[in-house]
Amino acid sequence: MSDAAQGAAAQPLKPALVREINRALLAWYGASARPLKIRERSDPYGVLVSEVMAQQTQISRVDQLATAFLERFPTLEALAEAETAAVLVAWKGLGYNRRAVALQRAAAVAVAAGGLPSSVEALMALPGIGPYTARAVAAIAFRGREIPVDVNIARILNRLLGSSTPLSPREAQARANEFGSQLADGEAGTWAQAAMDLASTICRPVAPLCDRCPLHQRCASAGQPFHKEPRTATPRTPFAHTRRWLRGRLLDELREAGREGISIAGARGVHNEVAVAATISAMVSEGLAESLGGDRYRLPHRGD
Repeated sequence: MSDAAQGAAAQPLKPALVREINRALLAWYGASARPLKIRERSDPYGVLVSEVMAQQTQISRVDQLATAFLERFPTLEALAEAETAAVLVAWKGLGYNRRAVALQRAAAVAVAAGGLPSSVEALMALPGIGPYTARAVAAIAFRGREIPVDVNIARILNRLLGSSTPLSPREAQARANEFGSQLADGEAGTWAQAAMDLASTICRPVAPLCDRCPLHQRCASAGQPFHKEPRTATPRTPFAHTRRWLRGRLLDELREAGREGISIAGARGVHNEVAVAATISAMVSEGLAESLGGDRYRLPHRGD
């Protein structure tokens, strides 16, 4: 990166330029927002569920699955008091099932404290709630001023600043907060959703559509070509050979087995008996399964 680019990335943008970018992005979003049902929710609990689900899951799938989950567990208290088994059954189709266990634990801690907190720091103190989710809930549900930053929003920031080197997470958050400081209360969540839509439809990782971008006139990277990183020569491991596949397979078996449980023994696909035993043992320690003795397991229940 050139000295000029480094300087541009390091120096704060002028507040007037930040306000121009904010106005242009929010105006574009007002006219072009994707019609997602999860964006109709502004209650803290609904926002929390949607944001946790959206981690590592396509937003189109979250839009449908969050509705069903919230019908099954309509309140923070309902989720906290539910059988973990029921939560894991309702989570089917989302993957990364530890998120479901952590979400229920967060609900239990929040209920004990009187409800979901409103500050980023207090939200991050809940089990499984990281910086992005905490800022998203604070911004959308509590009118917070900090913009949540994920990989898509970080890309928008990098390009607006003209930086060819990715910003560190701390740097990206600081630069996002420059925009947040020039927004009205309640607009940070909208700004983040607008940036998400921009990253998905126009400011794409490869071949961004700069001529269609509402920030074209104000973006330091406008018109610059972006090239896909060359793929590594290392072949990708087939999904059925991964531990994630095995965990998903075992969890599906436990979902089907119900309260009586099932024997988890022998091989599964290319995974031998030793790998299966180690995986189910790890799932027990993580709260995803419960041992009934011997080789029998079930989803976690509170009693017989």
